[in-house]
Amino acid sequence: MIKTTVYLTIFWIMQVLAQVFFKWGSISKEKWITGFLLGNLFGFSSMWLLMLLYRSISPNVALALGAGGAFLLTQFVFCLWLKENLNIFQWIGILGITTGMILVTLGK
Repeated sequence: MIKTTVYLTIFWIMQVLAQVFFKWGSISKEKWITGFLLGNLFGFSSMWLLMLLYRSISPNVALALGAGGAFLLTQFVFCLWLKENLNIFQWIGILGITTGMILVTLGK
């Protein structure tokens, strides 16, 4: 269980870093290739961790926790980094994704 938690946490970090580099790279033409390469480095290599998660827990649960958690964490990082507020519908979406992650996990 500890190993699974470590894999999941590192997967989330790598996915968030990938999205941050993609966003950073989109700011200007000079940063584009660097952001693209770094984003893909973290995003592509994080799939190895997802494969390890598939070994240790149900693939349905691994994907729900991995993708859902990475999406939610990225939303919060973007809010803090870009200083943008989420509107009520976005918060409802975040709540829906969180609820879905919990329900998929309970279904195991």
